[in-house]
Amino acid sequence: MAREKLEDKHFDVIIIGGGIVGAGIFRDLCLHKKKTLLLDKNDFNSQTSSGSSKMLHGGIRYLENLDFALVFEALLEKNKWLKLAPHITKEIPFYLPVYQNSKWPLFFMRMGLFLYDLLSLFKNTSHKVFSAQKTQTLLPGINSKGLKGSGLYYDGIVDDHKLGLECVYDGLNHFDQSIAHNYKEVYKVSKTREGKYTVFFQDTLTGKKDLAYTTNIVVATGPFTDQMMHLIDVPWENIIYPSKGSHLWLKKDALPISDALVMQTADKRVVFIIPQREAILVGTTEIPVPAQSDFNDLKPTPQEVSYLLEQVNIYFPEAKVSFDHIMSSFAAVRPLVKDGHSSSKISRNHKIYNPQKKMWVIAGGKYTTFRKMAEDLNKKLFAKNDWSYDKKKSSLPFSQVSVIAHPFRQKIQPQDIDDILQKELVRTQEDLVLRRLSLQTLDHLNDPVIIDYIEKLPLQTIR
Repeated sequence: MAREKLEDKHFDVIIIGGGIVGAGIFRDLCLHKKKTLLLDKNDFNSQTSSGSSKMLHGGIRYLENLDFALVFEALLEKNKWLKLAPHITKEIPFYLPVYQNSKWPLFFMRMGLFLYDLLSLFKNTSHKVFSAQKTQTLLPGINSKGLKGSGLYYDGIVDDHKLGLECVYDGLNHFDQSIAHNYKEVYKVSKTREGKYTVFFQDTLTGKKDLAYTTNIVVATGPFTDQMMHLIDVPWENIIYPSKGSHLWLKKDALPISDALVMQTADKRVVFIIPQREAILVGTTEIPVPAQSDFNDLKPTPQEVSYLLEQVNIYFPEAKVSFDHIMSSFAAVRPLVKDGHSSSKISRNHKIYNPQKKMWVIAGGKYTTFRKMAEDLNKKLFAKNDWSYDKKKSSLPFSQVSVIAHPFRQKIQPQDIDDILQKELVRTQEDLVLRRLSLQTLDHLNDPVIIDYIEKLPLQTIR
């Protein structure tokens, strides 16, 4: 599975960007036997695609924006991936408490949850509505002041690292002429009079330079889109509205709950509390960031951390959650596409651009809809090249999954680590810990033997 040598430098397609969308496009092309080169300046799925709320969801909050088509599409994709990748996805209940001053009153919430189930074509597990008294029983410690009741609906959680990685692994397994390179930064693209492209890239760990040739280029760099297009010197007007989202991992005993919760904040935002991975995930914030900022490996600010803790304590005042309950944190930039509004009102619909002949740029969208985004782009690419496209291929189950296929139910052994190093394109300790083992830190592992084994490996660290 791990193929790294670039001997024949000519490809049908070169994809710049190995996040979830680039990985989905890569898999779809490989399923169609198109020789493809995937390049990412970092590890695959290491930036925005690993900074999500770990959810596969329709986006219940988009109903108030009347984005019914987006919610419908996302719900179909969510339920598709729950079936295609059950080892890294799971449907779970989400409680939505309603208070006297909530953004969504109880009657609106009832209608919204019914509409949400309707848009899933009733493939979601059916919603329920509870009284204030029942809600306090179901959610021990919930703030009872002004509580009117709660709704219960179902969405999915996902190992967001592994879903993207397994798209890459599956693509390589289906077509051995394709290649996936992490830590390869594109610094130049040139075009001949005949319309051929030369892509120049450099290994960010070793400094070694290389190049490859193609007739088709796809740019799938998420929030880095504007920066990439200016770097490769293509005429381009900025389209990205960069918005930073931060999350916290709390110790699993920080709150007395076992199910997920949707908090409606006083500033009219939505923050999720999701018990998973022997911890509790809390997020997200939403902070605009300057377009020319460095979006790589972001961290939450102290203000964002305090904001999230404050929201948790408003809903669970007796828990007194503090900085001491935080195991780790992470942040990333959402790839929103400008439409002149605030980032909280921008729809998550994706857009495809064609700035030059046989060059496609895709931006926007949601993590959940990445397969459909890949399909929409590849339809255009295939039509331009007079290739036959079969949209059923990307709905096939994975033929190749991770060595650790069940990261939170599987005891990790030293041999597993060795197999990962051999098969899964690992180049740094962060690749192994954060993405192949799906841990925020080694402390999440709680296994001194494996921690010691990993720390003694001759792997570079980059953070």
